[in-house]
Amino acid sequence: HKMKTLKKFKTISFLLAVCLLTNNLLAQNNHNEMVEKRESREARKIGFFTSKMQLTTVESQNFWPLVNEMEAELKALKDKNAHGKMMLKDKEEISDKELEEIMDAKMEMGKSQMDIKIKYHEKFKEVLPIKKVAKYYEATQEYRKLLAKRKANQPEKYR
Repeated sequence: HKMKTLKKFKTISFLLAVCLLTNNLLAQNNHNEMVEKRESREARKIGFFTSKMQLTTVESQNFWPLVNEMEAELKALKDKNAHGKMMLKDKEEISDKELEEIMDAKMEMGKSQMDIKIKYHEKFKEVLPIKKVAKYYEATQEYRKLLAKRKANQPEKYR
């Protein structure tokens, strides 16, 4: 009787280990696919801007690290201020004082975003001719429209 129980225990342990391993492998595969998609999106974005701006190799090498820095700063600012949006979504009844604080924080965030953009605008002018800086802003608007159009055409589950 003890041997049967031990055998059952070993079988269950083995099946549990297989399930955990399979789950782990599927999660890893899913993570790798997400990383590949993000890298592919990033490569398409860089290709789009580089083409629209007609960047040389040297210009690209100097420009893209700045763009990446700027985007990281803007994302950090957005992440830091995400709680205000959550408060607005979470509460149906919000006091005037709380609403005022949230709205003031939103204005301050907009100002901080603009400060970051101005700082990097100056840096862009150091590494690119002004006409290419202007093309960057034009391409940014065009790229946003392209993404919005692409998103609108995607089925809901892929958004």
